[in-house]
Amino acid sequence: MGGSMKVLLDSGVWWRKSGKLPMKKPLADFLENDVTEWWLSPFAVAEMLYKVKHKKLPAPVGADWLNESLQGYRIAPFTIEAGKIAGSWNWKHGDPVDRCIAAVAVSEGLTLIHTATVLKNLAGFPQLYFPA
Repeated sequence: MGGSMKVLLDSGVWWRKSGKLPMKKPLADFLENDVTEWWLSPFAVAEMLYKVKHKKLPAPVGADWLNESLQGYRIAPFTIEAGKIAGSWNWKHGDPVDRCIAAVAVSEGLTLIHTATVLKNLAGFPQLYFPA
């Protein structure tokens, strides 16, 4: 791909990259070799905290795990523009978190990196899908 990509990580990819879930080699290689700028949406943070709180994901070890997991990332804002984009798509997939994260990718000029099969065939946002 080339080593100069600015990416917005989906919740699951961020969780995998921070060592909390296993990651397949193609995704690991891409993240290691092709990314120059790392971004997260506040929605990704909220989604992971929710899943940990409700025991849908294993609880991380250490009191400062969240701050450690955020090291090296820029946080992308959720703007009115992103809200308009998220609300305008005619997708059958209605998950507001997925819509908002994809809209942030558009509004900030980032490529969304994800493992969500439900997103891979949707149009309207720059994306790269890696099977989980």
